[in-house]
Amino acid sequence: MQNETYEFVTLAELEQELMQDPEFVELRKVREVQQKMINELKQYRLTKHLSQSEIAKRTGMKVQNISRLERGLVRPSFETVTRYAQALGGEIMFQPSA
Repeated sequence: MQNETYEFVTLAELEQELMQDPEFVELRKVREVQQKMINELKQYRLTKHLSQSEIAKRTGMKVQNISRLERGLVRPSFETVTRYAQALGGEIMFQPSA
């Protein structure tokens, strides 16, 4: 086994390097839009005084998965986000940016 040396970089340095990759930048934008949508659903859930358990029952998902979804630890499918919205009595709609 060869001796390999590794160079440690800060998170800021890694981010700066990744931001030079157009594919990474585009994926990051998509992820930000997804997380914004999930945050809006969570905030609506809270205004309706619904627990994660109630959303889990309504969607047929596990409470742990609702928690992971709301904390941004998973990348949900469109179906999952739609089920969450429907559990709140809503739907997913496209709205062009102004």
